[in-house]
Amino acid sequence: MIGYFRVPPVRGATFDGPLADKLTAAGCQALHHDACYALAVHKPGLEAAIASAKPGDLLVVPSLHAFAAHLVDLLQILGKIQSAGLYLMTLSEGIDTRMPGAFFTVCAQLAQFNDQTRMVRTAEEKIVRLGRPRPAPTDAGTDEPASETDAEPPPEA
Repeated sequence: MIGYFRVPPVRGATFDGPLADKLTAAGCQALHHDACYALAVHKPGLEAAIASAKPGDLLVVPSLHAFAAHLVDLLQILGKIQSAGLYLMTLSEGIDTRMPGAFFTVCAQLAQFNDQTRMVRTAEEKIVRLGRPRPAPTDAGTDEPASETDAEPPPEA
């Protein structure tokens, strides 16, 4: 079992605090940590925790907030954990991916949803910006577009 947590970037916050105690009490033999700076992307402690693990190992965190400040970052990190063949346990939320329940599958679907949402919003913004294309007018009673060359000439009087 490998523990990981983030330490607040304030004076007096140390590695040997309550989070480390919780992870040690849970049975973690190794602990890794990072200083958490809001939306920090570079997490060398997390990278070291994943790199030190072998497939089938359990990564234990105090909560999902130990990984990320927003959902997309969280889903990307969970994808890395799954790709490395690791299991995940969170102490606060009670998540344990060793148990059946497809937690990683749901996370992958949320990540895909986020990507699709971005694509749909981009398309919607383009429609608003450029205006919706108007369909060509149709002849009454048909689905064919009206065309001056296709129309019959008016009857001669």
